Amino acid sequence: MLRRFHFALATVFALCAASAFVSFAAAAVTVPTGFVDQVIVSSGLDQPRAFATLPDGRMLVVEQRSGKVHLIVGNHIASTDPVYTVPDVNPNGYERGVQGIAVDPQFPARPYVYFFYDSFDLNMHMMRCTVGGTIGTPTGESLTFGSERQIINDLPHSYPSHNAGCMRFGPDGMLYASVGDGEEGCTAQDSTWARGCFLRMDLSKVPAGGGAVQVPRGLITPKDNPLSSPDSNARLVWAYGFRNPWVFGMDPATGTIYTADVGEATQEEVDEVVKGRNYGWPYREGLTVQTATGCTEPGGSGNSSNGYVDPIAAFNRDSALHAVNCAGIYRAVQPGAGVSNWPAEYRGNVFFADYYVGDLIRLKRDAITNKWARAGAVPGMADTAWARGLNAATDYYEGKDGSLYWLSQFDASFANGTGSLHRIVYTGSQAGIPITTASAVRLSCAPDPFVSHAELSFTLPAGGHASLALYDLLGRRVATLYDGDAVAGETRVSWDGANAQGGRAAAGVYLARLEAAGVVKTMRVLRVQ
Repeated sequence: MLRRFHFALATVFALCAASAFVSFAAAAVTVPTGFVDQVIVSSGLDQPRAFATLPDGRMLVVEQRSGKVHLIVGNHIASTDPVYTVPDVNPNGYERGVQGIAVDPQFPARPYVYFFYDSFDLNMHMMRCTVGGTIGTPTGESLTFGSERQIINDLPHSYPSHNAGCMRFGPDGMLYASVGDGEEGCTAQDSTWARGCFLRMDLSKVPAGGGAVQVPRGLITPKDNPLSSPDSNARLVWAYGFRNPWVFGMDPATGTIYTADVGEATQEEVDEVVKGRNYGWPYREGLTVQTATGCTEPGGSGNSSNGYVDPIAAFNRDSALHAVNCAGIYRAVQPGAGVSNWPAEYRGNVFFADYYVGDLIRLKRDAITNKWARAGAVPGMADTAWARGLNAATDYYEGKDGSLYWLSQFDASFANGTGSLHRIVYTGSQAGIPITTASAVRLSCAPDPFVSHAELSFTLPAGGHASLALYDLLGRRVATLYDGDAVAGETRVSWDGANAQGGRAAAGVYLARLEAAGVVKTMRVLRVQ
């Protein structure tokens, strides 16, 4: 298999002047009219891989090779630097090292930070630290990390690539983590390997304190995970059939995962991850049907009855290096002091980029067909790339101020110690951001309860973008009823009980969620037999 992601990190440092990297070295960040890319930290970061935000706004940035953790306070690295170094990190190999960091959603009541990393035992580990020090002080520059507890320490990854390891907590309080296929594509179809997949874990029952022995799988396995299997790895799997989903985003409203999956030779792809579904690797690469060397596709090569989920976007790759990653879906935050929400046209868009190319692209869902497509050009950009120059980007986060934060592993020189932390801020006219009271936006359903069809309607005080979707009580999206521009006044849509997979939704209670005009409206809808 082609080892493309981070190939440069191991072998190309000496070749930075080569023609293949001229465009990389010359690139500067270019954003649309009304936006600005701001550099928060421009020095002191050596190959940063991932970052996470504390509830008080401070950030933790972890370096891939060294395992050092930097505390960002305001726009500088804290004086007590580093605040921690992840132990036993194996940096040997162009993708090994620390892959992910996550802060417990109940921090500081549960003062825990989690790391996903490669160890010298050739396994991937997930480890929890207990944090002390100035955990309740937004300007505090002293944190302590200790009481390390191994959550998982036996995911074998003998090859130095396709590790993934991104981690995000969902709105359901569960921790989701991506795992690559470890360059052994056949294992992505065998959930007992816990490779080429997303894991979903409940960490609420893990005892306080440290521990070198990993916790029992049953202690962290949610009862509503999708796979019924006697195997403890399989029961942790949320979805599978991926190659290297190394950076993903999660919808804060619904918990839906949006991920990029790095291709091998033909196509890169972006996926909307659905519970329990199979995304086809190694028998599918993007929309390409292929034969996998060393493993046999059930039902025969190219079998169309396996129910693989197609990506929401796939594009052919050229001869250049590529490693697609996902910045997630944009959702406006609650208006308030210091909030600069992006204009309404971007809400509900999915953004993805490429580590080497550096273009940030947006996808928009069609309200009628429910299909995703690349959005058109915006003012200030020459083509449909939404932004350019996000080279060597390794992680993204939508901040409480409505801005997109992103982490760069290297500057144009590709030299050690040149990582940086940025944010893309909207600075244009606030007229582009509808401001209204919640009472001016209305949502209704009739009949309710209903048997076969329900008509939902929403009313807006002014025209603008609106998104209306239905979710089950576990926060999983069942159907998207509207996602696009809406007129002032009333808009009506009908739901016949069909779900996003083409089947029928079961009888029960569903949550209708409308996002429009800068506010969110929800209501319960009851479908009966």
